[in-house]
Amino acid sequence: MTSKGFDSPVHPVIRFSLFFSAFLFLLTGNRAAAQKDFVWVEAENAVEKKVNRNGWYEGLKRGDFSGENLVAHWGNTPGIAKFRVNLPKTDTYTFWLRANPVKSSLNVRFDSGQWFNVNFQRALREETINVAEDNAPDLRFIGWVRAGVQKFDVGEHEIEVRFNSNNNNHGILDCFCLTTDNNWKPRRLLKPGEAAPHWPAPEITEANLDEWMTFLRPSDEELGWRKVRWHHDLSEAAAEAKRLQRPILLWAMNGHPCGET
Repeated sequence: MTSKGFDSPVHPVIRFSLFFSAFLFLLTGNRAAAQKDFVWVEAENAVEKKVNRNGWYEGLKRGDFSGENLVAHWGNTPGIAKFRVNLPKTDTYTFWLRANPVKSSLNVRFDSGQWFNVNFQRALREETINVAEDNAPDLRFIGWVRAGVQKFDVGEHEIEVRFNSNNNNHGILDCFCLTTDNNWKPRRLLKPGEAAPHWPAPEITEANLDEWMTFLRPSDEELGWRKVRWHHDLSEAAAEAKRLQRPILLWAMNGHPCGET
């Protein structure tokens, strides 16, 4: 009676199955290891607030805020919002704030420590939007700013935010996020690990084909530019503009030598 040890040949299908299983294990294991912890806190969930409300300053597009709510302050003295957060583990956390960065001054402190000033010069420009209900370009904006990095122990911690801008101590706070992922970068209202929703592709059928064709074709109004008599020669355009006493619209672009623009 003979026995086969580890040197015996393995059937290719079995070998592939073992390899593929190991690959999936490593892949899912790495994904689990790559997941980072975070705590997301809505401003309206403050355990204590000392703020003064102002109807004009809070005339905001609520749909642009996380949870469609916020904390705002406008008054003669600084406003304060206090929060308690429970952190899942001892680690270094990056602190992101979604607040008003326009002509604002905001202070933060952890666990009754020293106040520090949030540097709004570091606010993400692409994330700063006008949230005024009437779209007026005044003080009512909101945006993300990386406020700092802090080592925290596991458990409950206290975070205080103070509004003390020069103009009526104004300030708006939407939410904040503490994350162990130093590479995470906010995108509007998406939390860490969330992806922007994808619009489903429309289903084209015989019943709606004509409707879609009409929708896709440009209208007569959109084709109005075809009636403009364009000049290919600048000197000819200048002569006609001088004769008609009209300005010149110069339309130019950086052309590709092969016409692939």
